[in-house]
Amino acid sequence: MTMKNKYNYFVLYILAICFNTTALYSQNNKLSKSTLGALNNYVIYSNEVIHGLNLMYNDFIYLNNQFYSYVEDTIDNITYIKEPILNNYKYFKILPRDLFPVILKDNIYLPYEMRGIPLQLIGKVSNVLKEIEDIRENLSKYLNNNNYIKDTNLITGFRMLQRIEVLYYDIFTLQEKLHWTLTSIFNSLQPQYSDKQSFLLLQELQSLVNHTKLVIKSIRAEGKNSLNYNCLKLNEIINTIERKNSVSFQEKNSESNVQDSIIKNFSAIVNNAKNNLKTAEEYYKAPKYQNKYFKSSYYYYNNILLDNYNRSYGGMIILFNDLIKTNGNYWLLEHKMPKLFEVMYPDIPEYKQYQTDELDIESLIKSALLNKKKADSLVKAKNDSLLKIRLDSITLAEKIADSIEYRKAHPKIGDLNLTGFASNNLVFLLDISSSMNDTNKLPLLKNALTQLLDLMRPEDNITFITYSGIANVVLTPTSAIHKEKILSAIKNLSSGGTSDANLGLKLAYQTIESSIIKNGNNRIIMATDGGIKVSNKIKRVIRKSSKEKDSIKLSIFYFSQKEYTHHKKLLKELAHNGSGKYSYIQKENANKILLLEAQTVRKKDN
Repeated sequence: MTMKNKYNYFVLYILAICFNTTALYSQNNKLSKSTLGALNNYVIYSNEVIHGLNLMYNDFIYLNNQFYSYVEDTIDNITYIKEPILNNYKYFKILPRDLFPVILKDNIYLPYEMRGIPLQLIGKVSNVLKEIEDIRENLSKYLNNNNYIKDTNLITGFRMLQRIEVLYYDIFTLQEKLHWTLTSIFNSLQPQYSDKQSFLLLQELQSLVNHTKLVIKSIRAEGKNSLNYNCLKLNEIINTIERKNSVSFQEKNSESNVQDSIIKNFSAIVNNAKNNLKTAEEYYKAPKYQNKYFKSSYYYYNNILLDNYNRSYGGMIILFNDLIKTNGNYWLLEHKMPKLFEVMYPDIPEYKQYQTDELDIESLIKSALLNKKKADSLVKAKNDSLLKIRLDSITLAEKIADSIEYRKAHPKIGDLNLTGFASNNLVFLLDISSSMNDTNKLPLLKNALTQLLDLMRPEDNITFITYSGIANVVLTPTSAIHKEKILSAIKNLSSGGTSDANLGLKLAYQTIESSIIKNGNNRIIMATDGGIKVSNKIKRVIRKSSKEKDSIKLSIFYFSQKEYTHHKKLLKELAHNGSGKYSYIQKENANKILLLEAQTVRKKDN
C-alpha cells in the first residue's frame, strides 16, 4: 500500500470514528425504552407507597378520634385491630417491597451522572414508610396490652400520632422532590413517539394535569392568591383543549390517527379537571366544612380533591397513566398525592404546647419599626462596603411591616381583630341561678365580655337575657358604639334563684328574631353550669331557626369545676341541634372562645 493510500485510509478511519461517536452521542441523548422503564419504576413504587399510606391514614384518623373521646371522657376504652396493609395482596397487585429491587436493578439505565439523586430520594421514602409502619405496630401494642390505661391523658399515644403527622408532611415533600427530579431527567432526553397526534395530545393533557395539581396544592397550602391565578389558568387550558380537539374526539372522523385509548380517556380526564376546578371555586367563594376542628382546606384536600385525583377507578392520575401505558408513546407516569394528616388534640393544658399560638400583632409591628429605624440610620454611612446589604435589610423590614399591616386588615380567626368578619348580633342567654355565682362561672364570663367589647364595631349588636325563676331582657339589642351602657349592664349581672332554661330560650329566640342582621352572625350564646331540660317544642324552634336563610345559631358555654359527661352530652346535643358550638369554659380559654364565636362568619363580598 502506497503512502498516499495509507493516508486516505487513515482519513476515512478518523471520519468513521467521528461519525460513529456523533451517532452514539445522538443515540445516548434519546429516551430509550430501558431508560423510560427505569424512570417509571420510581413513579410506580412511589405511587404504591402513597396508596399504602392513604390506607393507613384511615387507621390514624380512627385512633385519633378514639384518643380524643377517651380523654374527653365520652368513651371508656379504646379498641384497635391492626390489619396488615403493606404485605396484603388485597390492596396491591405487586407489593412495594417487591418493587424496590426492580428500581435498584434498572437504575443502571439512567444517565450515569443522574443516577444518584433519585436513588437517595427513594431510599428516604422507603425509610419514612418503614417508620410509619413501625409506629403503627407500636400503637397496636400500646392499646392491646392496655398500656394506655396507665398513661394519663394518653400522652404517649398522642406523641406517636404527632410523629405520624410530621412523617406525612415528609412524604409529601419527598414525593414532590422525587417527581421533579425524574421530570428533569425525562426532559433532558429526546422522547420518542409512535403516533405524532396522540403524542401532541399527551403534551396538552400533561399541562392539564400539572395545573390541576397546582390548584390542589394551593388549597392544601391555603394560598388564596395563588389559587385564584391557578384556577384561571386551569380554566383557560380546559377551554383550549376542548376547542382544539372537538372535531377529533367528538366526531371521531376516520382520517384521525388518534388511538382509541386516548378517545376513551380524554373526556374523563377533562371532566375530572372540571370537577376539581368547580370544587376549588366553591372553596374560594363560599367554603363548606365551617365550624369544624380543622380549617376547611383540610377537608377539601382530603375528602374531595384527592378523591378526584387519586381514586383507583376513574381518578385523573389513574386515567392519565393508563393512557400512557396503552398508546405506545414514551412518556413519564404521573404521581399520586398523599393525604394530609393533622392531630386533633383534647382541650387540656398538657396539649397547649401543640396548639398554634395567637399572633401578637402589636409587638410584631413595634419590632419591625424598630428594625427599620436602625436600618435607616445605616443609610447615612457613605462609602460603606456593606451599604447594599444594609439597604436590603431596610427593604426586608418594610416588607415585614407591610405584611403585618396586611394581616391587621385581613385577620385570621383567632387574631384580636374583627375586620373582615360579618356583623355580629349576639344574644347572651345567661343562667343566673345561685350556683353561677362561683368565681370561675358568671364573673369569668363578665370579664370575657368586657374584653370582647373592646374589639366590637358599631355594626355589632349585643343583647343580655337572664333566666332563673323567670326570664328577663336586661339589655335590648344595643350597638357596640354604646360601650358605657353595655359595660353597666355587664357590671349589674348577678346570680340567684333556680333556673328554667325553656323560659330563657323562648325569650331569646323571640328577641333575636326582631333584630336579625342579614348575612350576619346571628347567634344565641347560652351560658350555664349544669344539665338542662328542654321541651320538644323549644327543640323544634332551635332546629328550624338554624336552617333559615338568615339562620340563628345556638352555642352553649358550659361552666363547671369538672366537665361532667352526662351534662356535656345533653348540652352538646342541644348545640348540635342549633348548628352551633359546645365549649367547656375555663379561665385559660374564656376570652379566646368568646372571640371565636364573634369570628364565626366571614363578611360576604359585595
